[in-house]
Amino acid sequence: MANLYFSPEPAELRALGLSQYEIYLSSHLIQTLRLGIYMNKKLNNKAGPLDITHPGAADCEAYIKSAFSSDMLSDRLFPLRHTGSSMRFILAHLPVPGDASHLTALQIFQLCVWRTFAFGNKEHLLQGTFEGNTKPGLEQLASTIQHWGNGALKLPVPAYGQLQIIKAKIPNMLSSLWDLSEEISSIARSKSTPPTFAALHERILNKRIPSIPPHGLIAWLLTSDFFEYGLCQPPSVRDLAEHIMKSGTSGPTGALKIVADETDQAAPATTEGLEHVLTRVFAVFEDPTEHTPTIQQVVTDCKSVQGRSLTVVDMEHALCKISRQNTRAMAGKGRSKTRGAKEEETKENMRDNGGPEHNVVELQIKRSGDKK
Repeated sequence: MANLYFSPEPAELRALGLSQYEIYLSSHLIQTLRLGIYMNKKLNNKAGPLDITHPGAADCEAYIKSAFSSDMLSDRLFPLRHTGSSMRFILAHLPVPGDASHLTALQIFQLCVWRTFAFGNKEHLLQGTFEGNTKPGLEQLASTIQHWGNGALKLPVPAYGQLQIIKAKIPNMLSSLWDLSEEISSIARSKSTPPTFAALHERILNKRIPSIPPHGLIAWLLTSDFFEYGLCQPPSVRDLAEHIMKSGTSGPTGALKIVADETDQAAPATTEGLEHVLTRVFAVFEDPTEHTPTIQQVVTDCKSVQGRSLTVVDMEHALCKISRQNTRAMAGKGRSKTRGAKEEETKENMRDNGGPEHNVVELQIKRSGDKK
């Protein structure tokens, strides 16, 4: 089992009453959310230094250093959904209203443009921000976006890994996204109860927007943004299980494989099996008890940071970050000879006026086949 810096005490994890696979997955999720809370403190200059004597500290420090090195990596690596660079920009420039029916089609379209074309690039976010309260000229907007990136034919969106948008399709994409925005605005004004996540996700897929394939990443993330703004309900665990199984997206599937490797147990192979595991794990965060004080604090802290309770959108986001933590930890092992000096440098960079972080423990759960 990996040395997880922010994991709870083994006794607290055993108190969850979960299977071995579910305990390990819960441990990684707790590690990731607590790392996100710590990184948000660092963002606000309120984080104390990590305890470098802990075997998991070096991996955490390397991950944090990467996350703070650029806007794009901030979006890819920050564990709490609201805290990455682009999401902070979006929430600052378009605050979440108290009533989603007050969102205009133009504001919804603005969300679509930011999320689809500009996410991960501060300059593009600024250039793609509308001025005034009238619909922008789609031809001019398309021309602006087509000039982004170095290639003549494709627009890379590095925040989404290897995703590239064919520039010739951008005018058609914008037209479809505008139509979608008008539809969603009309629904928000006419219905007292927002549609389900699945219904709004399906509406996006039915538009057959170029470069937004069925069950792809952008459709899920765009619907998640709509949830943030009250335009739909949060996704269900079933929605997430179907998304993971149908898309095969590398982040969540990578996290499931990590746990499978650590436990010598196969990851769920069906939507139903994955839904069962995720339902039991997410219940840990929905209703923590006095026997799980670390999880209680995580839930409280996440709500304080994001202004809402944890939902399945946060689980999907955290699963991606589990995989990325592991990738960076494995890459770092090849630099072990020079890590000592880098750790000390990182430690100094992370110091501020705060005290050391507390409750730093190492997870050492024995596999079920091991000697107790």
